[in-house]
Amino acid sequence: MIKLLKLQKAVFVLLAGVLSYVLYRVLDAYHVDGARYLQILAGILVMVGALWMLYPILFAKDDGDGKAEILTDPTVEVPVDEEEQKPAAE
Repeated sequence: MIKLLKLQKAVFVLLAGVLSYVLYRVLDAYHVDGARYLQILAGILVMVGALWMLYPILFAKDDGDGKAEILTDPTVEVPVDEEEQKPAAE
């Protein structure tokens, strides 16, 4: 689903932010002077990743009925749900 909505890069940016924060905590425990810059980098990466997660919502295409259609990656094949294929037997 993440790749389908073009959010894979946003997840990588969020993970980089978390890793840089963990690295900051380790370096801060050893009282390294430059550790503060990793904390700043972690904050920036998390903010950018969170805003990037909003991309499909902000740029969703509006159809004629007023319903939003989220644009997905056309190269990703969508798995078909088996329950939707079978007609309901009553």
